Amino acid sequence: MLKPVVVKIHSIQQDEIGKKTEFELVSTGTAHVQGDTQYIRYDERMMSEMDGVNTLVKVFPDQSISLVRTGKIHQHHDFRKGQEEDSIYALEDGDFQLHTKVYECQVDMQDGIGTIHLEYNLSLEGMFYNYTKLTITVQEDRA
Repeated sequence: MLKPVVVKIHSIQQDEIGKKTEFELVSTGTAHVQGDTQYIRYDERMMSEMDGVNTLVKVFPDQSISLVRTGKIHQHHDFRKGQEEDSIYALEDGDFQLHTKVYECQVDMQDGIGTIHLEYNLSLEGMFYNYTKLTITVQEDRA
């Protein structure tokens, strides 16, 4: 059964010279559980450059996650603590090669409600882009 949720995303990104950029996104979405996997779906419409992007976060029993974006951006990226992962970030104007090295992937979720915390290095087209701390908090939408 789909459960209405509020998804809060808090990100701190630090570039190679140490400059930090922080942003927060709040969106509505849905959560459900199928088998042992939890699914959270939300739109990234609150950020102008991400308008028209639908995001699906899959939380697996082994505490790893997959991030799947569709719409103006197409991307499928997996996050597991201690792992490195390559993916394609596909835009209308062209594709970019992404590479992550994941330092933290902590999941505290029950029935699609809870918190995901990621820390990773992100490289774009083979060049270091930033170090990211990302927290996704999912709460029931009681509105």
